[in-house]
Amino acid sequence: MKQTSKKIIQSILFQHIMFWGIFVFSFYLLIFGLEGFSLKNFTLTRTLSTFITIFYISIAVYINLLILIPYFLKRKKYISFGLLQILNIIFIITLNLFSSLLIERASIKEVNVFNEFIYEAILISLFLSITTFLKLLRDWINFQEDSLNFKETQRQKLEAELKLLRGQINPHFLFNTLNNLYALSLDKSDKTPNLILKLSDLMRYMLYDCRDSYVLIDKEISFIKNYLELEKIRIGEKANVDMKVNGSTGLQQIAPLLFIPFIENAFKHGTNRQLNHSFIRIIFDLEKQGVIKFSIENSKEDKEYLKDKKYSGIGIENVKKRLTLLYPEKHSLKISDNQNVFKVELILEP
Repeated sequence: MKQTSKKIIQSILFQHIMFWGIFVFSFYLLIFGLEGFSLKNFTLTRTLSTFITIFYISIAVYINLLILIPYFLKRKKYISFGLLQILNIIFIITLNLFSSLLIERASIKEVNVFNEFIYEAILISLFLSITTFLKLLRDWINFQEDSLNFKETQRQKLEAELKLLRGQINPHFLFNTLNNLYALSLDKSDKTPNLILKLSDLMRYMLYDCRDSYVLIDKEISFIKNYLELEKIRIGEKANVDMKVNGSTGLQQIAPLLFIPFIENAFKHGTNRQLNHSFIRIIFDLEKQGVIKFSIENSKEDKEYLKDKKYSGIGIENVKKRLTLLYPEKHSLKISDNQNVFKVELILEP
């Protein structure tokens, strides 16, 4: 950290030295040219007076860079900045004028004060304008770099959080499915081999296709259909499970595994043996281009039962976080709890 700061300081110092070095060289070259390229005009007094003029100009520049720009211009105190800038110029011209008179041992009567004032005011104003522009340009470039670095950091943080959330879905889903498989194996059910085959198809999708940030919605719907077939094997005739897809899937993409937690919970609470007419209804509405509407409703016992069992478990909270990260301001999630029906409606905007 110290080495980095040292490099930055050295870099800025080098830039300032180069700037003033070029300015001094150009300034003397200009005078040398205007005087007919004669070395006789460069007396010690003339050289010293010119150097002091440059020194005072640098003071005006650093008053502007270190005080006026950060404390007035950047804080949008434009009137104060303008007035103080005028005072800065007048103050420097006055100092330089008296210093020149002392060095050259001249009387103020021998100098055309008005012409000197106008000349130096133009010269100082020119350098203040140039250095102000360079300062604001460098600050703008630094701001852009910091903004890009911040966005990159946020992007990496977002990706890491999404990977963590998506990674939580896999073991959670697998745990529930293995529990189902275990229950069937205890009953020595003939459905067990088919269940294992369906599970392998689901795991293949989760391991390979879900590695991408987005998948075709057609693949996600196929995954859900396989999951429904798997659950139908497990529950048999205990519930009526129906799924409809309205519209064309096309080439629409979606973040993987967004819907499965809602479907898992529907099977968990909607196929209870105490229910006389268990049902689960799933609808995908893709008729409006770019918009994905998903709804699922299931039968339930009563509100108190759901409150005790905490319907919105790990999976639902996980989906809410992923929706906030992936579809900020572009999703609508509505969960309604009626007397005998629990319903979830999710809309994803393009």
